[in-house]
This record gives sequence, C-alpha cells and structure tokens, in this order.
Amino acid sequence: MGAVLHRIEALPGEGRYAVTFRRADGSEQTAIVHVSDAGLDVAEASLPVGWTSTSDEFRATAVTVTTFDEARRTASIGATLRDVPGGWDVSLGNVVLGETGQPVCIAHGDLAPAGDPAGDAYACPECDARALLR
Repeated sequence: MGAVLHRIEALPGEGRYAVTFRRADGSEQTAIVHVSDAGLDVAEASLPVGWTSTSDEFRATAVTVTTFDEARRTASIGATLRDVPGGWDVSLGNVVLGETGQPVCIAHGDLAPAGDPAGDAYACPECDARALLR
C-alpha cells in the first residue's frame, strides 16, 4: 500500500488547504493545494511518490478537497474580528468581541465605527485600538 489521504486543514486565504498523506511506514507528507474556479492547483513535487496531478489517487483526493471547500464556502458563519492592515490589537487581545457581538477595547469598552466605506472598521475613542469586523 502506498500513501493515503490522512488530513485536510484549511489555511488562511480562500481555497487554500494543507493536505496530509500518511505513508505505509507511518510517516506523513503534506502538500499545499489551492482550489479556484480554474480547478485545483498543487505542486506535483509535494505529492507522494508515484502520484501526479492526473493520477487516480490524486483525482480522488481532489474530489475530497473540492467537496470540503464547497462545504466551507456554503457554511454560514458570523462576522470575525480581525486586525486592521498593519495592526495588532486583535492578535494581542486588546480588542475582543463583546457579549453583543461588537468589538470591545478591553481597557475602555465599546469601539466606535471608524467611518470606513465598507463599514467594518472600528476604533477605540480613547486609545485608538482598531479592529475589523468581517
């Protein structure tokens, strides 16, 4: 028996996944794949020995990854708190989601809308901690 699909992990960025294969000796190997409208992209050098992007083994894996991606795209999730470009308030924990689902500065309370065109930026009126709610 050769390698088998072991795990699919979502990566940051739309349609990006780490696909891990388990080899017969128990070791693992990971390939990064990207699902797009054009299909599924993968560096063949990252696939198990004997696999290509057109091999039966990988085509079966591609169907699984594509199905996983479709499920993620159709899942309904709420808005997520993110750092503004170049910022770190969310990553550091200075801004969190409050009980009402709105951004809160842990030192000063509710953040105010920051007036960006998309309407998803917030800032603390006292310390200027910033976050995006998307």
